[in-house]
Amino acid sequence: MKIRLEDISEEPTRKSFAATAEAVNDRLAEGRNEAEEFRLSEPLAVDVTYYRAGDDLYFSGTLATKLQASCARCLATYALPLDAPFQFVLVPEGSGPSELEPDRELEADDLALSFFSGPEIDLEPLCSEQAILALPTRALCREDCKGLCPSCGVDKNTAACECTGAAPDPRWAALRAWKPRASS
Repeated sequence: MKIRLEDISEEPTRKSFAATAEAVNDRLAEGRNEAEEFRLSEPLAVDVTYYRAGDDLYFSGTLATKLQASCARCLATYALPLDAPFQFVLVPEGSGPSELEPDRELEADDLALSFFSGPEIDLEPLCSEQAILALPTRALCREDCKGLCPSCGVDKNTAACECTGAAPDPRWAALRAWKPRASS
């Protein structure tokens, strides 16, 4: 969804739209998601309110969708709902605090700040970015997931492991064989 700058007023305006799942999935594929840890299974529903204060543009709203996630412990695929609030501020390119003072440390408020140029704002990539930021850092099918056995690979959530224990690390073999001398 694109909004022309001249259509953004000081009065808050509310709009809803759906960003395509492909747009977000393509961005996920560019990052650390080689194993397809997360994948949108339906479009991203966006409810956004925006307004202008001087040259700065303020956006806030909610994102909602359903994802297919791959558990980091047991590798099972499971459904994960995403319902997250977001907010960000766009300032004209060349006028942001980090551009004016390059040696200044970023503050928490700066993380919600981005830049724009041109006659319109394309909300789809900005909302895709917000959806990616709202994802959990580690996909878990459930908090008490036992994962896979590192020796035989059985899913410990569904079957008992028949392994007698993990094989000892061969790098420690010399220390296991070492017997300290008795002191006299």
